[in-house]
Amino acid sequence: MTPRQLICVLGVTAGVLVLVLASVDWSPTALQDPARTIGLNAQGVVRWGEHPNRAPFSALELTLFIGVGLAFVVAGITAWHSRPARNPGVLLCAAGWLWLAAGIRRSSDPLAFTLGVTLTLMYQPPLLHLALSFPLGVLRTRAEKAAVGFFFGSWLVASVLGWAFFDPRLHVAEGESTSRNLLLLWDSAEIMTTLGNAIRTFQIAVGVAIVVILVGRWRTGTKAYRSSFLPLWLAVIVKTAATVWVSLAVIQLSGSLSIEALLWQYPATAIVPLSVLLGLWRYRFARGTLGDLMVEVGSAPMSDRLVAALRRSVHDPTLTLLRWLPDKASFVDTAGIPQPLPDGSTGRASMVLERHGTPVGALVFDGALQDQPQLLAAVRSATSLALENQQMEQQLREQLVEVRRSRERIVTAGDSRRRQLERDLHDGAQQRLVAVSMELARAKRATDPQELRSLVEQARADLSDALNELRELARGVYPPSLRERGLAGSITALAERSTLPVELDLRSCSGLPAHVELAAYFICAEAVTNAIKYAEASSVRICIDACERELRMEIVDDGIGGAQPGPDGGLLGVADRAAALGGTLSIDSPDGRGTTIRAILPFSTDPESDLP
Repeated sequence: MTPRQLICVLGVTAGVLVLVLASVDWSPTALQDPARTIGLNAQGVVRWGEHPNRAPFSALELTLFIGVGLAFVVAGITAWHSRPARNPGVLLCAAGWLWLAAGIRRSSDPLAFTLGVTLTLMYQPPLLHLALSFPLGVLRTRAEKAAVGFFFGSWLVASVLGWAFFDPRLHVAEGESTSRNLLLLWDSAEIMTTLGNAIRTFQIAVGVAIVVILVGRWRTGTKAYRSSFLPLWLAVIVKTAATVWVSLAVIQLSGSLSIEALLWQYPATAIVPLSVLLGLWRYRFARGTLGDLMVEVGSAPMSDRLVAALRRSVHDPTLTLLRWLPDKASFVDTAGIPQPLPDGSTGRASMVLERHGTPVGALVFDGALQDQPQLLAAVRSATSLALENQQMEQQLREQLVEVRRSRERIVTAGDSRRRQLERDLHDGAQQRLVAVSMELARAKRATDPQELRSLVEQARADLSDALNELRELARGVYPPSLRERGLAGSITALAERSTLPVELDLRSCSGLPAHVELAAYFICAEAVTNAIKYAEASSVRICIDACERELRMEIVDDGIGGAQPGPDGGLLGVADRAAALGGTLSIDSPDGRGTTIRAILPFSTDPESDLP
């Protein structure tokens, strides 16, 4: 309901209310006039006029009358504001206006009195329309539409015919009536009684038929439908019973017409709008039970208790919760079986649950719940949070497993690297240094200058080879060029030493954190080594770009592709190195189309340090 619509509804209500208050004639004769009694037809006026001690119209009765009309309007505004279709709200407001407008029959003006008696029962067709179209306010079939049109037409015709042959000034046994009926054709008590009995019988039959229809819908409806329908269903039955009571009293089948029967019409009628408010408030209270649902979210996001709490919240024991599987692009049930979402033709409805624009699941429930969008919105938020929590838990578990595996790989790789260093030192530099020691010892004992010179020269050569091997070993542990020349210089040196042409595109590579530079260097070194040894590539291109928070790199070769991180391979090691920094590394290596390695290395492994 828009503010403009609300102002219009309040304006119409205030206008009708002022008209009614201004129309009431408070003279003693008018207060005792049975023809002006609210809610009575012509036949009822005759019966009420037979009471010598009938109670006069009072301020209390006027208050009750106005209270019923305002209850309709308030219920209509509430339903209009909270329900997706405005039809129930419009029908309730229209019933309230017609109820209030009938109060002008308390006027001494003939036109106002005649219009008032014509509108006396015209508030009932909108209520019949509401009962048939519940809960959405939309009539389902042509028969229902025709029935509603018939209700409005027949009620209007009945009001006119009921007063066309009745002059209230001639038929008040006790006291007098001064009300002038402009619908009067001629006065005939026999015709009036016959028509009155027929109209009352017809209206009772319609009321009973509506009750039968509602009972049938109750029996065939789902539990969710019954839960939402119950307040209005009971209210219509109570209202019908009160109407039947007065009707039977009027035709003298249930005793004489009494003040109790007349006054009972007010609370019996007020029950209808109050039942609508009760239905709305029930779902507001149901939204309060979502606190239990949030407890379930915190304790066990996907437990059976969560689904049970959902069903209690919406009063639908058939509700089911489906999970979204991105890899299958489908919703699945608890057994992992893909389930299609209902299209609405089976009486079932669905609601896709999303977090940050990404599907996380779906709720399938009774179609009657679509009449409660605010409740469904609250359930959507709570359940989406539960599913997101479950996904986060699953991701954390997977990340924990991967962290454990990567730690094992890092430890294993470190042990393997140390063993390799030990073998390289033992078989390479150590052997050469032993040879140098032995050659120097022989030179010390040599007497021939030529032999001495030869041994010293050999020792120098072996010592030079040992130094070169040590430098290579040191470069494998930590490249000296990285400390001396930074990342750009070390990558340039790597390209110069490579046997393949290496194209470089290095931007903003100065002033980077040391751990990021080291990881970037080893990723590039491993990629170039793989391109030379395994990819049969003819060229390599290295692109590195750094911003304020991270370094992005891409290494592309034109080799045979098919590279996969093996359990003992260097690619898995550099992936672990990137993950240890909180970064990512991806490998795209289709067969025959080269290999592309992309890595993102953040400057800080603590996400909170990047927050402003």
